[in-house]
Amino acid sequence: MDEATKKLLSGHVRIEDIDEIPARTVRVFLNSAGVDSVTERNSIVEKVYPQLRDHCRQKHGVEFQLVDLDWGADPNGVNLDQSFYDFRLRELRRCQILTAGPSFLAFIGQKYGKTCLQSSIPADEFELLRMWLHNQKSRDTRTAPLLDEWYTKDYNSIPPVYFRMKAEQKIKELSSKEKSVFNEGLAKWRETEGEIMRLLHKAAEACYLQGIIDEGIKQKYVLSAIDNLMILGIDEIASPENQCLIAFREIADLRNYVNDPLAEKFADIFFNERTDQNEIDPVSTHLIKTMSDRSRKLVSDKNTTFYSVLWRYDDVISPIHHKEYLSKLCSDLSSALKQLIDKDVPKTIFDEKDEVFDECHQHWLRCKHLSADFHGRESEYAKVVEYIQGSTETPLVIHGATGEGKTALLSKVASQVHDLIPTNRICIMKYVGYTPKSSDVRTLLTSICTQILVGLGRDHMSISRDFKELQKFFLSLLQSIPQNKKLLIFLDAVEQILPDHNAHLLTWLPQTLMSNVKIILSVNSGDSTIAQKLCNGADKNSRSFVELKPLSVSEADDLLCYCLNRYGRTLSNQQRSALTNVFQKCSQPLFVSLCAEKCKCIHSNDSIDTADFSTSLGDSISAMLTDLEKKHGYELVSRSMSYLVGSVTGLSDSEMEDLLSLDDHVMSVIYSNHKPSLWRIPHNKWLRLKDEIDRYFVQREVDGVTVYRWKDEQFNQIIREKYLNDESKTKEIYSLIADYYLGIWHGKPKPLSTAEDNGKSPAFDRHVPSQPLTFDNDGQVRFNRRKYDQVPRHLYNAERLDELNRLVLFNYEWIYNKIKALSLQHIIADFALNPSNEASLVEEALRVAEQVIEKDIDNMASEISGHLLPYYQTHPNIRALVHQCDTAGLKQCALIPNFPYLQIPGSSLQFALKCGAPMEYFSLIGDERFLLTKERESSFVHIFDVVLGEKKSSVFASNGALYVTPNGRYFIIIDHVTEKSVKIHNAETGAYVGQLIVLNHIDLKPKEKYKLGSICLTNDRICAIVSTDVSYLCIASIESCQFLQIIGLDGKCDVCTISHDGKYVFCNSNEFLFTYNLYTLELVATFSIGFRPSCIVVSKDCMRAYLTNNFETKLMILHLNQGKVEMAYKSVLDKYMADDTIMDLRISPKDDMVLVRGLNNILVYNRANERVIASFTRPVDIPKEFKLPRSHYTDLVFTNAEFTHSGKFVIATIFRNIYLWEVTTNELVTTIQAPVGIIKEMIYSPKRSHLITHIEHCHEFQVWNLDEAVKPMNMLDKLTGAIADIQLTQDGETAYVTCKCSDEIGVIEMKTGIMVDLLTHDSPVVDFAITPSGGFALVSLEPRKKDISTKLWNLKERQVIKEFGNASGYCISPHQNDFILFVSQQEVAFKAPFFITMFQISDEEVSEFTHPLALRFVLEKPFLTSNDKYLVVLTAHEYHESRAEYETPTICTFSMGEEMKVSYFTPDSFRDSILIETIVDMQPCLDNPYTIAVMYKSKEMVDYNDNSPFGGLGGGARYGFMILDICSGSVVTICDPFLVPSFQLKRKLLFDISYSFCLDDESNIFDIREGCYVGQLPKQNSPPRAIALNGTVVVYYDRSVLSAYRLSSGEPIASCDVHSNICSLRLSRDQRTLVVGCEDGSIASYVLIDPKAENPNSVLEHLGSRQLMEPQPTSGRRSSIPWDKIEDGGSAPQSRPVSAVAHDKTDKILLKQIEPVPAIRPSSDTLMYLNANSKTCALM
Repeated sequence: MDEATKKLLSGHVRIEDIDEIPARTVRVFLNSAGVDSVTERNSIVEKVYPQLRDHCRQKHGVEFQLVDLDWGADPNGVNLDQSFYDFRLRELRRCQILTAGPSFLAFIGQKYGKTCLQSSIPADEFELLRMWLHNQKSRDTRTAPLLDEWYTKDYNSIPPVYFRMKAEQKIKELSSKEKSVFNEGLAKWRETEGEIMRLLHKAAEACYLQGIIDEGIKQKYVLSAIDNLMILGIDEIASPENQCLIAFREIADLRNYVNDPLAEKFADIFFNERTDQNEIDPVSTHLIKTMSDRSRKLVSDKNTTFYSVLWRYDDVISPIHHKEYLSKLCSDLSSALKQLIDKDVPKTIFDEKDEVFDECHQHWLRCKHLSADFHGRESEYAKVVEYIQGSTETPLVIHGATGEGKTALLSKVASQVHDLIPTNRICIMKYVGYTPKSSDVRTLLTSICTQILVGLGRDHMSISRDFKELQKFFLSLLQSIPQNKKLLIFLDAVEQILPDHNAHLLTWLPQTLMSNVKIILSVNSGDSTIAQKLCNGADKNSRSFVELKPLSVSEADDLLCYCLNRYGRTLSNQQRSALTNVFQKCSQPLFVSLCAEKCKCIHSNDSIDTADFSTSLGDSISAMLTDLEKKHGYELVSRSMSYLVGSVTGLSDSEMEDLLSLDDHVMSVIYSNHKPSLWRIPHNKWLRLKDEIDRYFVQREVDGVTVYRWKDEQFNQIIREKYLNDESKTKEIYSLIADYYLGIWHGKPKPLSTAEDNGKSPAFDRHVPSQPLTFDNDGQVRFNRRKYDQVPRHLYNAERLDELNRLVLFNYEWIYNKIKALSLQHIIADFALNPSNEASLVEEALRVAEQVIEKDIDNMASEISGHLLPYYQTHPNIRALVHQCDTAGLKQCALIPNFPYLQIPGSSLQFALKCGAPMEYFSLIGDERFLLTKERESSFVHIFDVVLGEKKSSVFASNGALYVTPNGRYFIIIDHVTEKSVKIHNAETGAYVGQLIVLNHIDLKPKEKYKLGSICLTNDRICAIVSTDVSYLCIASIESCQFLQIIGLDGKCDVCTISHDGKYVFCNSNEFLFTYNLYTLELVATFSIGFRPSCIVVSKDCMRAYLTNNFETKLMILHLNQGKVEMAYKSVLDKYMADDTIMDLRISPKDDMVLVRGLNNILVYNRANERVIASFTRPVDIPKEFKLPRSHYTDLVFTNAEFTHSGKFVIATIFRNIYLWEVTTNELVTTIQAPVGIIKEMIYSPKRSHLITHIEHCHEFQVWNLDEAVKPMNMLDKLTGAIADIQLTQDGETAYVTCKCSDEIGVIEMKTGIMVDLLTHDSPVVDFAITPSGGFALVSLEPRKKDISTKLWNLKERQVIKEFGNASGYCISPHQNDFILFVSQQEVAFKAPFFITMFQISDEEVSEFTHPLALRFVLEKPFLTSNDKYLVVLTAHEYHESRAEYETPTICTFSMGEEMKVSYFTPDSFRDSILIETIVDMQPCLDNPYTIAVMYKSKEMVDYNDNSPFGGLGGGARYGFMILDICSGSVVTICDPFLVPSFQLKRKLLFDISYSFCLDDESNIFDIREGCYVGQLPKQNSPPRAIALNGTVVVYYDRSVLSAYRLSSGEPIASCDVHSNICSLRLSRDQRTLVVGCEDGSIASYVLIDPKAENPNSVLEHLGSRQLMEPQPTSGRRSSIPWDKIEDGGSAPQSRPVSAVAHDKTDKILLKQIEPVPAIRPSSDTLMYLNANSKTCALM
């Protein structure tokens, strides 16, 4: 980063030194005599202009604009506008200033034209000319009084001028609507005009000769308009050879037609009285030659073209007869201009150094422009300066109504910071909403943090993309500013920030600052959330608040003079005083500016009528628009303003002209009197209109285009009210803008909708440009960002929602390219336009995937598919989008998700917030926004923001149980070790306030037990129950930390509660209920209730109390009055709660109902009619007990129940499920599924409709949105630990998964990713195997109990049918046949023999066979050949403990036939061909069921034939490789040496399916057939994990990224983030389905499709997750999942799902049908050495 960039980013630059951003346009002014070149200019507009426009856009990314102010004019029209020539001059200057290339094109014919009559003449100049004329008494000057008649002195000009009166004022006939009268007046004006020009010409010539005036002044009166423009366009610029082009045309036979009426259009004709005939004016001819010669010398020859033509009939220059000439003219001009453009445009630096610089530059430029307009407000300016230079430690808020000048004030102060704080500063200026990146709080903070870090000289490249982390970083960064530096952040219009990331809550804005950090905000007064938060309740007299009020009359007058002075104008004292009444009614700065705009046209001799001035800002803007309508026409003004405001971001001149050309209303009005040859709007129409309001425009670059937009939002607001208030017209405006940016009318005639021709509308080509998605310039792709930005907004506003969905919201290519072209925020903003259900789901999916997409956009297809897969069946638009992701998205990522991702849009789960340990106490505070959590063993109280879903802070307090006062002011912590102290802490800081020690106030007898019971709190009182042999009610003050009263109770106290008003406390002593007044501490009442209660609640009005106990299902109701019991009775609930126990009571929000929670039933008791009005029983599919992983059996009962905020619904939890019932109908509304476990805690937030749940022993808690709960959505389950092993059934439809160090096996349905079963055991799983169909599983566990370390499951019946063994072993799954092999020892001992057992399954019957031979060692897990014919075991003869190595490694094979024949191969078996020292690896050959691949170490080094392409890898070999046919014992293939000497085998090599090549850990490719290295894939951070798609693709994973590379080219075809660190991977038999196991216990699956090698649709049509199923009726309930539900059927539901935990012998399911098969000694194909005594293999 260069120094200039650093200075700008950190604000170390003077405002005047900030460079302007060059306009992205080539703007060429076409100068001609007008009438003599109509045909040529039509051709240029029709042919050259479109070519150059496309050339500039395609090659340079700039616009091309042709400014021909005469083109399109009515040939019969009369232009009496005396300021038109001045407008020409201004437009020429704009072309020269704004163009990025050539600026001037002249077309010179044989007509010189007349001089231009000046509309105003400087007073001293005019008086010199006038004096000369009056002093000359001659025939030529006798008409000199005409000057006095037509010119009047204006003292309001600075300096004074003489202005020419309008022709309509002097010649009344020109105002007539009668054509004959008008023509009579026009003739008078032409005569007068000619005479005045002659007088000025003569006077100027004479004065110049006398030396009174210089040549520059003379030329104004002597030269024609075209000549003056040639001087300005060519003579007075620095490099005309690079910016100018001239075309000369001569009509060779023009002199032959001087008598033709058309001749005067092509030459200056005069009647020669001496010859009595018309002739070409020789003076004009001479002037043309002089002008041409002068210009040709300045413009290079290659930029000058000459054409000679002949007069052709009545057209003179005919489009038909001069076709060849016109074609050459257009070709030459196009070619020459392209050369100039290609030469100059690349020299202009459009693209900033980087995005951060560009963003910063645009804001500082706006500051530069706005600060230049600032005037007045001295006192407010002084306050802001005082804040900056002072020590105030809070942000400064500048507040005021619209139009009061807040932005200008902020800009002025920011522009002066360089002088206010000369050194050691960082200054940041941001106009919120001015650029897209300043509209979103995340990108805004990112930009600010970047600029601060640059200013501090720190690394700025690692700023987090996550908003929560970013917010924390920003706040901490502000605290880290060194004391010797000052940081100033200016934020204008903060109310315009988008609400994303809850920005309007202002949690990102610090409330207190360091003294050297200053934040200055401006906010518009109003009802916005931000304005209310910043301004309501603020001390307006404080130093942190500056309010801008309307200007005083004197201040407004001073501002008016300042504004007029900038125009070079002023007002007389009398005129200024007339405006006093106007400013008394409105004096806003913007209003004063509009008044100045109106006053600049007032001359010194004019009187001011205050009735002509509006009395409010809005009326003033509306009046300005009305004046424009009168001058330019209603259609042009209304439609152009509508397009400008409708575009939102602004429009360029070219875009505006295109839109107006497409607008039939505008075109019909403009061409109402004549038919144009080309149906486009004349260039002067929009430019003339814009010229009058340019003062209120800001020019800026948006999406690669230089656009104009209103500086002040008030203009947009008034225009909307004035022109966009009719729905049909508004839709028409937006629809036309959408059509334009979609390119619908490019190259195609557009019908004229306003025509009335029997329903047949004529159609015209409007010559608008194409709108491709990208511009390709020789492989350099440039996105059409304007199209991406504009199309969605206008399709929505035009209510073309089908197109919006098809082209934008559900279009993968659009979404992907727009994110690349603009940003993800732009796409999310598009979805906000159409908040339909499907669009909202896609929007939420993109928000969820935001971090992944911004890290690598090529993940977008998989992110969209993964998050939206649950809606594939039911939502057609989402289905179409997912299909596009699955096909078009393969170009970016060849992996498509097979399972839904864990976070599903539209689900009720808002956040899953992690804690460092399992929390035990939860409490909501702070308007229910903040959640306090605590662990008993920890001293920290953790505070979470459940609205933003983030942890805010941790407060250090004390160990123990947590209680919080209702107002959240204090923590009450009970010492959990001794229960003797009650500690009080400040909730905000954690500061220790005091403690209460009960034992200091009661006498404890020796050996008497002490226990602290119930704790109840108000905001200022603690009520605690302490029990020894009897109980005590202890009442204490929180603030004073002193006991107020300790009351001894006669018996034991079980319950204690405080009334809602905090006045009374209720507690029991054995069977008596006591009521005490908390403030008088008096006993109010004693009442015998007849039992010891287990629960008590008091109604909010303190008129009822409800009590229950654990021994009967009855509800006691007490009628209370001032704490006294007036009536008591019981309501019997046995009918609803048979064999149940009441656990809890809750009062409804409206105080009209009581919620009774039992273990298996929940009742709603109505207070008014005193009966049960709703009963909710335990769901029938919930087991009575369950064993979770790493746990024991637990009774499943209702753990929580609560009313919703309206009292209309009841929420309850049982097991892992949350149920929502409707009270009035008793109907279950929906069910929410929480993660695996038992919901222990549940907190409901009535204000926010949030539900917080915590799973027992879990490190995270969940925040649910109950408003979303009516849309049930299954989320995939996770296992409890890192995935250790994955096995698939033969058909690939089911996966079986184990975790590390866990007792569970998850059964996953591969079509949906749903866990359909969860098998739990009594010790961790060591190994397991399944049959090909998945019907049976063999599980080996860590041995803990006798004879049950191995279990055989019948998975269809979900029963353990056999338990045996005392040692772990190897479980081996077959590929095709229904059997399972088990290789294990009978006891855990190093040299205990290994036995091989086969469990054969046939027709659901199982037979068991144990091979009589035993193996002494099994060196690695045995495997079956691909056809299940042979079991291959690597064993050894002996183990040498001294050398720690096995002797004589041996390959032992067992035939899977009836006799299980045994063969073995030792190193000696191959000594004739190879020398084997050690066998290091074996694998089955998948393509040949009778062969295995063997990798070994050689006994001696062999010379290595270096065929490796890698330098330095030659030499001797130490590894060898062979393919062994285990049937014949022959070696099929030998590769010795294998790999390279430096190779170290760290893990199994990766072989392709045919074993023709392999990959090592470094991704080197070894060709086994050729015996050499053939290449290397791009080096990865991890070894290759799988070879897929039949050896064409290599798969890797590193952390959370799963990637794939094409083997043939090394080209990456996929890189996919699976959202959790990957720890295992399984490739399905189809060679494309990948099952991924993650460290967090989640399972993902992806399908690999190489788009270059196969047709994606042929793969997708067989993919289960993409198959449409028959729609099933939805009941609002979660679909039942077998593993945690009792299935329907049978006489009664199972109370205990059968699991593999050891039961008593009477509970075991004995496998009577499994009969041991008699052992038959196999015959061996190879000689075996047997031990006669043991009859076992000699290898034992």
